[in-house]
Amino acid sequence: MDSQLDYYAETYEASRADFRALLEDVKGYWPAAEPSRYLIEAGNEDLTIDLIRALPIKENKKLIFLSTGLHGIEGYVGAAVVKLFVKEYLHQLNPEDTGLYLVHAINPWGMKHRRRVNKHNVDLNRNFILKQTNEEQELNQAYDQAHSFLNPQKPLTSASNPFFYLKLLHHIFCMGPANFREAVLYGQYRYPQGLYYGGNGFEHSTTVLSSLFQEAASNCERFVLIDMHSGYGPRYQMTLVNSIHETRASADLQAAFNYPLVAKSDPDEFYQMRGDMVDYLYQVMESQFPGKYFYATSFEFGTFGSSFSAVVKSLKTMINENRVSLYGAISEKEVARVRHDFCELFYPAEEKWREKVLQDARAAFTGILKSEQFIG
Repeated sequence: MDSQLDYYAETYEASRADFRALLEDVKGYWPAAEPSRYLIEAGNEDLTIDLIRALPIKENKKLIFLSTGLHGIEGYVGAAVVKLFVKEYLHQLNPEDTGLYLVHAINPWGMKHRRRVNKHNVDLNRNFILKQTNEEQELNQAYDQAHSFLNPQKPLTSASNPFFYLKLLHHIFCMGPANFREAVLYGQYRYPQGLYYGGNGFEHSTTVLSSLFQEAASNCERFVLIDMHSGYGPRYQMTLVNSIHETRASADLQAAFNYPLVAKSDPDEFYQMRGDMVDYLYQVMESQFPGKYFYATSFEFGTFGSSFSAVVKSLKTMINENRVSLYGAISEKEVARVRHDFCELFYPAEEKWREKVLQDARAAFTGILKSEQFIG
């Protein structure tokens, strides 16, 4: 196998072992670096959020925070990119004034079981809400119109059901394309077994990450965070997705980072969501660390593509996977087919795709670290 592809692992346990082994690489530059493990309760399974913490040796000036696995299955790609960062970028950083927080598997249950949600069916990237109130129940009322279509409550009969497309066109026609898209992706808080369920209060993982964010921010003057995702956007071109709270325009950041595809998470450039982790962090920084320099973004590695047919295929795959997970299917063959499609949506097996992920990650890391004054 090509050495670059060795960055990837095929099981949660192997990926976690690879991540824990990175501590020795980090200690080569930060001798006092230390690991932390946060047990995420999920029955009798050994599931942890793993952290490698390396504080600046002399001056707490800069800190870079890399996180993976917010959407469980997407952690496989994220972990490979973090391994690339450790192996290829640590020597360019200055341990004297720069620190690291490296996080593996924010949603370890989802990563182990190759699901996007956690054990409670919560999409953690709809769960980071600064002030939890009962108002969440009233948000995104348009989701109700599509609920029965998005969340069929019975076993799957056929993953190739042609009636799916007729029902989809019906909802798009009745709701309007933009309204349907927003209703699906924004997040909902009324249907615990539905797609994009944001939960009812902080999940355990959310609490852990919130604490780590605040700890990291207090240990630096200049704070940069990069969160890893896969699934949305062009197949062979990673998108840098910025928060709606980032004041700089996408075109300006595209030039600053010398990176070809930058988008803001609003309906015009990407899509908007409630409870987004990066949005939450911007709000925390503004309220608790006013005036401190901060930049956060997401690496979004596209898989099926960005055409209309690819978007439809992605939605169908999401619906089928959730349905099979909750209600099963009429045959193991259908279950296997859905599981395969779901893995291809978030962790494609194609070597060309995996190689391009690493290529794009290098370009983005170099551009961001230079522009944000972490490397020369």
